Amino acid sequence: MINVLVPINDSSDVECALKHVIERYRKQPVTLFLLNVQMPISKFVTRFVSKKQVEEFHQENGMHILQPMMEKLDAAGVPHQESILVGHKAESIVRFAREHHCDQIVVPKHKGMFENLGLGSVGSQLRQLIGAEGSCDISEVY
Repeated sequence: MINVLVPINDSSDVECALKHVIERYRKQPVTLFLLNVQMPISKFVTRFVSKKQVEEFHQENGMHILQPMMEKLDAAGVPHQESILVGHKAESIVRFAREHHCDQIVVPKHKGMFENLGLGSVGSQLRQLIGAEGSCDISEVY
C-alpha cells in the first residue's frame, strides 16, 4: 500500500487537501498520515513553564488544527493517522516521511510568505532536503 503524508499547517489547508485526499483514496486506498508541525517555543519562555506544559500546548494546538480534517475524513470513511511534531517545518516533514516510508507528500500550491520573500515554498524546500535520490514524490496539488 502507498503511504501518503499530508502536512496541515492551518485551517486554510483543510478544504483543499480534503478534496484531493478523498479523491486519491477513492481511486486507490492509501495509508494516510496527517501531520502538523509546531514551531518551538522560545527558550526564554520555556524557562518559566514546565516541559509538560509546553508539550501539552503543542499537542493541543496541533490537534486544534488537525481536528477539522480528521472529522471530515472520518465522515467520508477515509482512515488516517495523525501526528504532531515540534521543529523546523520542512526538516520535520522530511524526517517524518523517511521514518514512515512515505511514497508521496502532498503540499499546497499556493504561495506562502517565505516564497514571497524569495525563500521558496514548502514544496521546494522539501525537494531540496529530500534530494535527487529521494524516493518520495512531492506533489503540490491543493
